[in-house]
Order: sequence, then C-alpha cells, then structure tokens
Amino acid sequence: MTGLAAASLALSIAVAGTGVPAQAAETKRATETASPQLFAFDWVSLTVAVAGYLLSGSGGGGNLEAAINEIKLAIEQSKTEIIAQIDAIAAAEVEACLEAHTIEFLNIDFMDEFTLRAWAQNATNCATQASAFAGAVQSPQAVDKIGFVIGPIFAIVLAARAQAGFVNGTDLVLQSQIRAYEAVVTKLTPTNCQLIVTSEGSAFYEKWWTCWAYNGDVGRSSPCFGRNCMPNRTTAENQATLNTSRPVAVVALPRLRAALP
Repeated sequence: MTGLAAASLALSIAVAGTGVPAQAAETKRATETASPQLFAFDWVSLTVAVAGYLLSGSGGGGNLEAAINEIKLAIEQSKTEIIAQIDAIAAAEVEACLEAHTIEFLNIDFMDEFTLRAWAQNATNCATQASAFAGAVQSPQAVDKIGFVIGPIFAIVLAARAQAGFVNGTDLVLQSQIRAYEAVVTKLTPTNCQLIVTSEGSAFYEKWWTCWAYNGDVGRSSPCFGRNCMPNRTTAENQATLNTSRPVAVVALPRLRAALP
C-alpha cells in the first residue's frame, strides 16, 4: 500500500425542497454545524490506509508514518468543526471523551511511550463507546450527530494505535466502526415514504416515491410509467437524507468491510 493523499469526499450537502417547517428547522440546527470543512478529508481512506499496514503486519516505515501524518494534518485543519459537532451530542460522557481525544491527539508526538499507550487505549474505549451509543440511542437526531464524527474519531484511534505499536485488535476496531455506520444508515433511513400514483383512464400510469427525512427534508424518486412499473424507493430515501450523516455511512460501509481480513 502506498502513501495516501488526503482526498475530497464527494458528498453533496444540500437541503431538498425549499420551505422547512419551524419544528424541522429546529431539529436541523445541530447537523448544520457540520460545515463542509468536516468533509474536506476522506476519513475512511485515511483509516483504511493505517488499518491496512496494521493488518498486514508491515510494521512502521515511511508509508505508515505518512498516512498517520495525514490524519494529524486533517484533524488539525478541521478540529474546530469536529468539536462543534461533538458539542451537539446529547450524551455528556460520550461528548466529553470525544472532545478530549480530538484535542489531545494533536499532542501524541510529545507523549512518552507509557503515556501514549495508555492514551491510545483510552481513545479506543471512547470510540467504541460512541459506536455503542449510535447503536443504542433511538432518536434520529442523536444518531445523526454522532454519525458526523465517527469518521474522524476512528481515524484518530487507528493512528494512535499505530503510533503506540498496537497491532492486535485492528479488525475489532474496524468492526466497531462498521457497527456505528450500520446504525446510522438504519436509523436515518426514512420510514415516512409514500408511493404516489397518478393515472388518466386505464391507459396511463405514473408512479414515484416521496420520502421525508426526520429533519423535514424531502426526497423524490424518478417516476416510472405503466401499470406494472415500480419506481426506486432508495432514490427517494437517499435524496431526502442528503443533509444528514447517512450518505457518509453509506459510502463508508463497503470500503470498511472490504478492509477486514
């Protein structure tokens, strides 16, 4: 595996539709703190690059150090946005540990060996706690908030473990991240969807799906024509959730699964 340059994550952060009801606007404020800077780095590629070295037993070397340095740079450049999103998490213990590890990660070059190893273990515990939170909480607002920071937090953990020399358990860390993203996809997939059917006599049928995300955003599938046609509901679901962390999780999951041994 070669050195990895930080790449732009091609995600569209847009609100479908125009008018948003007052209640929906209120629920959106926290996720709107996830500024585009938070998406300026492909966190999954950075994580998978470091995990690849650890899982292959390649050890250290310039390529691993370069990948770790890219994570450090990404955290440095987006730490304000990450912390702003963490501050929106309505679970004090999870919020506190995530914010602390985001800040302290930038000081790992100044930690002695003992401190670094203890801190890497604590960071791992914090990330797995965040993953468990995503799986346990029922509120889509809460799941959305944690979904925006799963990428950078697990990148921190893998980089910290690599620098501390922790090889064992890398697959378990990836599995924890996968479970978090699976929870995000499942819990943010719209359940409020309606199949719209229009017809003119018996000869013409037009059908499409309309879905509403938890924050009030609306998605609509492309129409299909004919009595027996069925439009693609997934298209409406994806469009409705463009302004949530769900697209990040959808893109991340197959890449993380492929990284597992």
